[in-house]
Amino acid sequence: MTRMTIAEAQSRITRFLTQDMVESLRAVEHESPPLAREPSPTPLSDLLRAQVTFSHVPGSSDCIYKVEAFGDALLMSLQLNVRRFVALYRVPVADPIDSNTMAPRFERWAIGAGHAGWMIGWRDGADPWKPEEKVVETYCYAMLPEDFLDDPLEQLYWRTDLVQMTRAFMVEARRMGIRLSSKGGG
Repeated sequence: MTRMTIAEAQSRITRFLTQDMVESLRAVEHESPPLAREPSPTPLSDLLRAQVTFSHVPGSSDCIYKVEAFGDALLMSLQLNVRRFVALYRVPVADPIDSNTMAPRFERWAIGAGHAGWMIGWRDGADPWKPEEKVVETYCYAMLPEDFLDDPLEQLYWRTDLVQMTRAFMVEARRMGIRLSSKGGG
């Protein structure tokens, strides 16, 4: 096995964060075809509803995404450090809501994420662009196989899991009446 150069690893990380994940996150919300006896001929790409915008500095290992779906917008960031993921969801809050009151509401979601290999943590923070605004940050950590950047099936697994985890987070927040964006929808 030949070793990948640093430049090649950075290029693959950038492609994963800015192309593969952006396209995958668009599936957070999609139409479902009607029930039928045969599979729908309509491809997923024609049924996507979520809008995704992102911010990435070339050469860095992280990307910030705004996922607009289900009538709200979630600010999330994803760091891919060759063999480790860190996903971070930021939810604006006001007193008396904080990480101690949010975490129990998402317990069912955290259990599902844990089954897929994620470790979950909660903390109180501030919006990096508006320090006066409080947020609750949900950290999700996952270790990746050593050959992650070379293995398309592993990449598919984690992309799909990130989409499912993000969809579940957004749906759970909606179910509980928790707004994910201060303006609700972007």
